[in-house]
This record gives sequence, C-alpha cells and structure tokens, in this order.
Amino acid sequence: MMGKSKIFLSISLLFLLLVFILDLWKPSLFSDLDFNQDNFSFDQFYQFQAKVVNLDKKLDAWQLVVQPKDLAFFQGQIIVYAPLYPEYQYGDILELSCKIYQPEKIVNENGQKFFYDQYLAKDDIYGQCFRPKIKLIGQQKDWRTIFFISKKYFWQNLNDYLPEPASSLAKAMLLAARRELPDELRNTFSAAGLSHVVAISGLHIAIIVWILQAFLYLLGCSRQQVFYLTILILAAYLFLLGFPSSALRASLMVFFVLLGPFIGRQSQSINSLLLAALILLIFNPLLLVYDIGFQLSFLAVLGLLFYVSWWQKVLFFIPNFFKVREMISVTLAAQMFTWPLIIYYFHIFSLVAPVVNILVLPLLPAVLAMSILLALSGFWTILANVFAWPLFILLKIIVSLAQFSVQVPFAYLNFDHFDLLALIFSFLMIFILTLILKPQNEKNN
Repeated sequence: MMGKSKIFLSISLLFLLLVFILDLWKPSLFSDLDFNQDNFSFDQFYQFQAKVVNLDKKLDAWQLVVQPKDLAFFQGQIIVYAPLYPEYQYGDILELSCKIYQPEKIVNENGQKFFYDQYLAKDDIYGQCFRPKIKLIGQQKDWRTIFFISKKYFWQNLNDYLPEPASSLAKAMLLAARRELPDELRNTFSAAGLSHVVAISGLHIAIIVWILQAFLYLLGCSRQQVFYLTILILAAYLFLLGFPSSALRASLMVFFVLLGPFIGRQSQSINSLLLAALILLIFNPLLLVYDIGFQLSFLAVLGLLFYVSWWQKVLFFIPNFFKVREMISVTLAAQMFTWPLIIYYFHIFSLVAPVVNILVLPLLPAVLAMSILLALSGFWTILANVFAWPLFILLKIIVSLAQFSVQVPFAYLNFDHFDLLALIFSFLMIFILTLILKPQNEKNN
C-alpha cells in the first residue's frame, strides 16, 4: 500500500505538472492581468528620474533595469535599452527622457505566441524604454553596491586577459554574463547539449554541488564537514555573482535537498525540493510558466534525486576511480526529466550530449577555480597570466569538443513540430517509467 509521503509526492508533482501544462495550453489565463498599471498612460513621452537597480551588457547595447523615483501612477521597474557608451553602474541616478511602452506578447511566423509582458512581470518589470536621452545626475549606494563593484572588477579582469571567445565563455560560466556570447557559439553549445554549462540555473548549481561533494568526500571530509563546506562555497559563489534571482532560486532548491541528508532524513529530500518550489511559487506564481530557468532547475534536481543512484547501479562496469562513475551518473540523471522541455522550447535534442558532458564536466571545477583566481589576481599582470594561460587552454578544449561533436553525423535532432501534446505524452511516459523502475529505492539497496 502506498505510504502517505509517496501519496503527497505523487499528488504534488502531478498538480504542478497539470498547472504548468494548463498554462502552456491557455496562457491567456493571465493575459487579462493589468499588473496594477490602470492609471498610467503608456505610449507617451516622460521625463523622470530613476535608479539603476540591475544591468546586463549585450554585444551592441546595455539593458538597464531602473526603478522610477517620480513617475506618477507607475508601479514596478522599467527596462531601458541604452548604447554601450557611456557606461553606467548599479546605483546611478539617471534623468531619462523617452516614450514608455507596455510590453506586449510576441507572435512568430508560425503563429505561436510568447507572452513577453508576463515574462517581464515575473521580475517586476512593466515598462520598456528605447533610445532614451540619459543624463547622469548622481549616485546612490547601498549594501548591494559592493556586489556590483566586485562583479565589474572580475568581469574586467577576465575580459583583459582572455581572448575571444574564451573571454565571453568564462564570463558566462562564472558571472552569468551570457548575453556577450556570440550567437554561433551559443547555438553550438545548444546542439552539443552543453547549454547548462554557461547557464546559472539549477542544472548548473546542482552539478557543481554534486561534483564538489564528490571531491570533498574524496579528500576524507565527514558528512557534516561536506555540508558546511558546500554551503559556504555556494554562498561565496552567490556573493561573486551578486545574488541574481536565478541563482538564488536554484541555490534554494539545492539547499533544501542538501538539508534532508544532513539531518538524517534522506527520504525527505524530494519533499524538501517540493517545499522549496512551492515557497518560490507562493511569492511569484509566474515563475511556473514564464521562467524556463526555474522549470529546468526543478526538473534537473528532481532527476538527480531520483536517478543518480539508479544510474550508478546500471553503470556498475565503469570504474569509480576519481568518482568517474558518479560524474557520469549525475550527468545522465540531470537530463532524465529535462529533455522534453528542452525540445519544446528550443526544438533540438542532442544525441551526443551524454558523451560530451562526460568529457566536459570534469573540466568544469578547474575552469571555475582558474576563472576565480584570474578574476581576483588581475591587478598583478604576472600572476594573472599564470592563471590565464591554463584557463584559456581548458576553455579552448571545451569549445573544440563542442564544435567537433556537432559535426558528427546525427549529433542532434531538430523537432520543429514538438507541440504541447508531444510534451504531455513525453512527461507521461517518464512518469510511468519512473513508477516501473522505482529508481529512488536504489538508495537503500
């Protein structure tokens, strides 16, 4: 007879999946939301002051997220598209003159709709401003300023000591600066199944944590020491990133998962993951539908919880020297639940991903370590070059592996017509397969 915890788990997962699919099928359920902007007139020119609260550099422009100070009846934040120069930073007080537009849904050539307004609303952004007149009138510092100053310092060091595309790749992997990646390289990584390597999501955080734990156990650390060191290193990494919302969400999920085994309740880790997801959704329900990072984070960690032990048993013939079998198992487990969403959103499925990930993931800790050392030592040219050269070689290997793998015949498959029905069927098959295999029981064998 099914226990209460399994009933809770099954009902919770099915409920989340049902709501998610319902919203994909009929996203207009949220389209009538006015986002509290009833009394504000869009498509009008305004002159107002605002504080820069976030910024992201693209290849040809800056995306500034600003908090208006004196814009009557407007609630929330505005995304401002500004030229590359002059540069701005967190805390700058700007005087802006521009027409403010309300974000709208986007319809592609196939008639598919993307509700861009709701996508931005999940981050409290309700307006857009193009080609503004900008005047810097002051600076307002707070506790977050140190994070952005540190990130800019690290960004500059990686930019100065590494040539392209190694520079943009290192910045994406370490500092979540993905918008500088050339489109060609981004597409190559997607086809090779390596997008998670340059994305600060649950997949990225979870794999790093699992590899980190493997090395700490290899060094002879106790379970308690591994828990505290993992949390400490993860907190330091978040500090380095400046605590972006995507990394915080992913880290919260991973923290709840780590907490279960630490307090001696391994079987409750999946429930902890559900609790973390429900907490996040209570504060921001739009994450469930409009945050792909949240969706992939949840499913990747879910796959790790269910299938790591199962894959280690299946791959018994692979030696576990330096935790090789565990790394392979983590790679495969993390993709068990995520592949339908990857096909649905990106219309591509990489057949070479397992092999390429096995080759690339062991390099990831060294890449991150070297990137951090280079980012810190940029003030001393000689020392910085000591770290820059091996880091460049490692990144060159990763790029070469990705480029070579996508040239292999049938390296990836394109799915131009993977619709919602196919997504539902895929998740149903995964659910049935998991019920049959009962992979979570392998932990206790």
